Amino acid sequence: MKIFRTVGIPDVATLINASLGLSAIFAAHEGYFSLAFVLILMAAVADGVDGYLARMNCSSPLGEYLDSLADVISFGVAPACVVYFLYCGELCIPAALIAVIYLSGGILRLARFSTKQKSIPDFEGLPITASAVVISSYMLLFPRYVYPYFLFSMMLLLAYLMISDHPYPKLRGTRALAFVTVLFSATIVSYLLPEIFLHVFSTMLFLSLMLYLESPIMKIPRQYYEE
Repeated sequence: MKIFRTVGIPDVATLINASLGLSAIFAAHEGYFSLAFVLILMAAVADGVDGYLARMNCSSPLGEYLDSLADVISFGVAPACVVYFLYCGELCIPAALIAVIYLSGGILRLARFSTKQKSIPDFEGLPITASAVVISSYMLLFPRYVYPYFLFSMMLLLAYLMISDHPYPKLRGTRALAFVTVLFSATIVSYLLPEIFLHVFSTMLFLSLMLYLESPIMKIPRQYYEE
């Protein structure tokens, strides 16, 4: 089949990204919610890998389209479904509404990214990947800190930030990327360790994302992301 001749190495990482997002939905449907959020974090790592490989001049004609489709699954549909499955009892209606609003914001964000000229060095609006990581890291905190209505409010805020025109810096520097890689890896691996490790590392990841969310307001110097 000719389509396989156009698939590059980054596209394989993109397909892994989508597969992890779908697996997160399956895990949540079976009641394994912590695993579902960890799988979303793994999808975010795969998304970063395919972006890195694409920048190494390994991109294919399918790359940009595949990336957006995979991101919709892993960082739009998957978080929305997992949250809905988790709170579909007494909070079924608000959970469904929040899931729809969050997904709509994510789809609009990706559509704008795919059609707009890339004339600025920053992201316009919060990337959908970051939004999904915020949700996942929050839901992996110590249970006493997780409140459904705080989660719903946060998802509404994330939906707004994704469709906003606030500039969010891209991580390019070696030190910034190394820090993020270590933190993601530690959080994912800690799922296999005693539960307290997962809570601790997810707390570190969540707090780091909170700083990133506030970066347009705080005007953090760009060198912290580029060095």
